[in-house]
Amino acid sequence: MTASSGPERSAITLLAVLLLAAGPALAEGTTTVGLSSGQYGLRGGLPRELGFQVDLRAPWQWGPVRPVLGVLAGSSGGGYLFTGLVLDLPLPWGMQVSPGFAPGVVLSQGNRDLGSPIEFRSSIELSRQIASPVRLFVSFSHLSNGGLTHHNPGVETLMFGFEVEPPG
Repeated sequence: MTASSGPERSAITLLAVLLLAAGPALAEGTTTVGLSSGQYGLRGGLPRELGFQVDLRAPWQWGPVRPVLGVLAGSSGGGYLFTGLVLDLPLPWGMQVSPGFAPGVVLSQGNRDLGSPIEFRSSIELSRQIASPVRLFVSFSHLSNGGLTHHNPGVETLMFGFEVEPPG
């Protein structure tokens, strides 16, 4: 067994800190599940494909901040597993803006080489509650290895979806 390299060790440490930090969190909210689909790859000259995303937002909150766990897949077979934090900020008329940051791992490349098995996802989502417990949203995200390797093409997504509270 070989020792983890610097970037892998950093990502594992960050994931462990996020999981340990969930312990003292306040369980104020509700669990929600988001399903979305849209374009995976927005820049000209690079592969474009259909993207699918499923995410779970835990009920633990630190004020407006809560953890997120998700998977993003492309129609060519690429896959990415992520976990991080989302900041839910209410707006007028039932709207909400939610910026987020989530490190993760590439599960499979598909037709796209992102340069590293470790990637970082930054995102922003605009949503509106249409009926309890359903929210519609549009989200934009960027995946990048943050310069962990020389090859760092990154990829953007534009997704439309909905978020619900599962019956419980």
